[in-house]
Amino acid sequence: MASVIPVKNTSMYEGRAKGPTGDWFPSVFTGDSQHITFGGLKPGTNYTVQVRALGGSTGQSDWSDPSSHMAM
Repeated sequence: MASVIPVKNTSMYEGRAKGPTGDWFPSVFTGDSQHITFGGLKPGTNYTVQVRALGGSTGQSDWSDPSSHMAM
């Protein structure tokens, strides 16, 4: 799970994760900035996660800085 600070005038958030192989899994889209859940991850494996805001006057934000999380 990853969470971000809500962005004004955003209609949706996009999250992405990649595992040790370096390939990005399909994006996850949600309207809830506080709960972005990635399915199909292997417990005990570290994943790199990024999120961005969609909508508003700019269309989309830049991807967040990558962070590493272990799937539970």
